[in-house]
Amino acid sequence: MERSESELDEGRQLEREKSLVELIRVDYDATLRALSGFISTGGQIRAIGVAAWAVVLGLAVGDKSVALAALAAAVVIVFAYGDAYHAALYRRALGRAIRLEGLLDAWVDRLGIDADDPDAVVRSRAKLEMHRFGVHRSLRHPSVSDLIAAKPRPIFWVMYPGLFSASLVAIALYA
Repeated sequence: MERSESELDEGRQLEREKSLVELIRVDYDATLRALSGFISTGGQIRAIGVAAWAVVLGLAVGDKSVALAALAAAVVIVFAYGDAYHAALYRRALGRAIRLEGLLDAWVDRLGIDADDPDAVVRSRAKLEMHRFGVHRSLRHPSVSDLIAAKPRPIFWVMYPGLFSASLVAIALYA
């Protein structure tokens, strides 16, 4: 028995969707690697920043130096900015990973529970076709509001302000 034109067309559509899903999986893997990099870089920035601050503030206390205490305050600002920048990129990449998981979930539904629903099949296909590939080209630079909203909150609203305040105290003591 020969297959009809509509069955052949549906088969081609399904193959096309499978190709798109494979590209989305590649995109998802790249997004996960980016997430891992942002976490690693943020942790390294935080560790180096605290160590650098402690060394500079220790020298400021030892020498009773206003200039070194001011440098310690500047070190906090620089490292807090770098940490917040990577935290904001992480949040954007995490949002992308969640959206990609939604696309893959829609594909699973399209093969399972929604297989007999033509509207759901069309919606799933449209989502796959409209996806913009490329984690790095889709992550725009964080804005000031992104940096202010950086998480985890205890790091950005307690630790860095505490380090900065300690530097200000040293400035006040040695001025």
